[in-house]
Amino acid sequence: MQLRLVTFRPADTFAPAEWHPGALVDDRVYDLAALAEGAEGLRCVACILASEQALNTARTLVEKAVASGAVGGVVWPLSEVELTAPIPRPGKLLALAGNYAAHIMESTSKKLQGTGVTKSDVATPRIFMKPPANTVCGPGAPIVISQGAQFVDWEAEMGIVIGSPGKHIPRERGLEHVGGITIVNDVSERELKIWERPEDREWDKFFDWLNGKWGDSFAPMGPCVVPLSDIGDIDRLSIKLWVNGELKQDANTGQMIFKAEDIIEYASSICTLHTGDVIATGTPSGVGHAQGIRLKPGDVVRIELEGVGVLENPVVAEE
Repeated sequence: MQLRLVTFRPADTFAPAEWHPGALVDDRVYDLAALAEGAEGLRCVACILASEQALNTARTLVEKAVASGAVGGVVWPLSEVELTAPIPRPGKLLALAGNYAAHIMESTSKKLQGTGVTKSDVATPRIFMKPPANTVCGPGAPIVISQGAQFVDWEAEMGIVIGSPGKHIPRERGLEHVGGITIVNDVSERELKIWERPEDREWDKFFDWLNGKWGDSFAPMGPCVVPLSDIGDIDRLSIKLWVNGELKQDANTGQMIFKAEDIIEYASSICTLHTGDVIATGTPSGVGHAQGIRLKPGDVVRIELEGVGVLENPVVAEE
């Protein structure tokens, strides 16, 4: 049985303390906190991903609950719970810019010039951060188009969730530190403009690009985390995105320039990667800006990552 870890609460409960780790099986959610009776290692999804023992315990508990037909307080119909991001507040939310060649080309004039991707484009991963406290939201949560927004765009990405922490992790051991895989939508304001400037310098343009990643609700995540052992080869996963039912992105993680182990080696040479940190691994071609299509209130964005599931979010205007 594939273990699909979620963070949830009953739909009629609003206290943040009520969020529980769970396992999604078909259309039912099994409360791992209740099944484990408060065991320390199973108090949150990140905790479960931190060790093989915790993962094995969670799997055993769910399998026994399913086999016994458990009810009442430990299992909920999916329709009666609210899912948030499986890692609601990652300590770090890192992301990659330009990790698919086709996206690099559609995002620059290189496609028109016919020069393709340069050696500099593939020399080192370009890692930036999104502030998790205000950007991360879960499946079904609205992507908010803020007042004064210019061009809000979508980016379907595979998200790596760190299991065991580490620093200076060699490439050959990188996957040992991956707890699981999820979906991240790296929502972006492509044409950020807050204040007027006498001129736009290159450095200013970089910060506009970076700050355009920081909007509230600009990192929908979920619906679950699937342990690496349950995924198989993460370099061969189909990833697709639709807007209002129209397919916009259709790629495979095998097209990534930098693989998960490359990213982990590079990032961990800069800073310690902690349990529950999330790394969005870059988006393929098909973003809206290249097509002149921006997200607008009323849109619905749907992302499907093979082996993980579907992340769907409506788009609304800021009140």
